[in-house]
Amino acid sequence: FDLILINWNTWSSFFTIKLINIFKSKPIIYDAYTLIYEDYIDSDLNKNFLSNLLYKNIEKIIFCNCNALLTDTLSHKKKILHLTKSKTKILALNVAQKNFSLSKKINLNDKIQLLHAGANRKLHNINKMIYLVNNLPANLKKKIFFTIIGKDYFDKHKKLIRKLGCEKNIKLINHLKYDNYLKMVKKADVCLGLFGSSEKSQNIISNFIVTSINLGKVIITKNTRSAQIYLNNNEGIILLKKPERLNFTKFFRKFINSKKYRNNLKNKSKITFLKHFKIEKNFKNLDLFIKNFF
Repeated sequence: FDLILINWNTWSSFFTIKLINIFKSKPIIYDAYTLIYEDYIDSDLNKNFLSNLLYKNIEKIIFCNCNALLTDTLSHKKKILHLTKSKTKILALNVAQKNFSLSKKINLNDKIQLLHAGANRKLHNINKMIYLVNNLPANLKKKIFFTIIGKDYFDKHKKLIRKLGCEKNIKLINHLKYDNYLKMVKKADVCLGLFGSSEKSQNIISNFIVTSINLGKVIITKNTRSAQIYLNNNEGIILLKKPERLNFTKFFRKFINSKKYRNNLKNKSKITFLKHFKIEKNFKNLDLFIKNFF
């Protein structure tokens, strides 16, 4: 091998990297596509001072024992540079996908199809999405049909929907095969991105967001650090600013009542996909990054 790529992003990578450094004098590229410490904070694991210290420092040691790092966003790159005191080469390799062709959506009725796909409770904050939809004025809410795809905490979300009495507007789907998932995204009028308040939610762009803009869908997502870098300045992408409930209502009032506005937003988000997330562009950047080792 000319170099070794490690993309097993767990604390056990510490031992793998140590062994490679002992027995092989080859460059190591570590794929820190998300940060272990952020995943740990978002998880349901029991946390205490010692475990917090362990997860925070073991990641720093992993980074400092590699020749280079890959990560998913410029927000994470900045964070890693701070941890390693700018001593490590880092490439922010965004979530990349093949370019999907845009298909014409056929409206079968006057319902607005709203969609979200995701699982992590703290990262996605599906509860917040449910409340945002449920708190819409009655004249708007009756025109919105919200589908959530995600098996984690399924029963808890179902219980909240029953409690709020919004079963007519909000439906949960436990799991879908990829082809059926893509069909659902194609049918959607508006997709909801990330609404979590954790550190991880500030630093990532989810696969679902990338898939949605790849298919030219209107996206509403929280106004995070990464969203401001990758999703800003695009009419088809709404970074929901505070007060979120008020701005959510304002958007849907305009979206539902103005056909001209809806048509103006159609397929606009695709421009952002082509700029940041197209697979060919990312591979070209990765190729140049690897060539620096030889």
